Amino acid sequence: MRKSVAAFGLTAMVAVAPLLAATDAQALGNNRTVERSCGKNYVSSGFTGSKSWAQTAKSSGTCAGRLSAALVRSDGYWTTRVYGTSSSAYASYSSTVSARNGLHWGCDGCNVTYS
Repeated sequence: MRKSVAAFGLTAMVAVAPLLAATDAQALGNNRTVERSCGKNYVSSGFTGSKSWAQTAKSSGTCAGRLSAALVRSDGYWTTRVYGTSSSAYASYSSTVSARNGLHWGCDGCNVTYS
């Protein structure tokens, strides 16, 4: 009885895992405008085949602080956070394997947004 319950649990987890991955809004290339307390930023990321990149760009708002960007590498580690200007920040990571996510900050005090 215990083996069949354990097997059912494992089967259920395997069946649900693809659904979670498919609906995850935080994935490389999930480009969009996000609204934060400091204004609106356009967050974008992608992979060119040899380089992953992430960019944070100001759309509107009153925050005069610097924007920043980084990447979550495929091994889970973050690249160095790159600080840009009050209008844009760009980070890149050279590898033949794409990064998992772009990381975006609108001003130093804002929460991070994944793309």
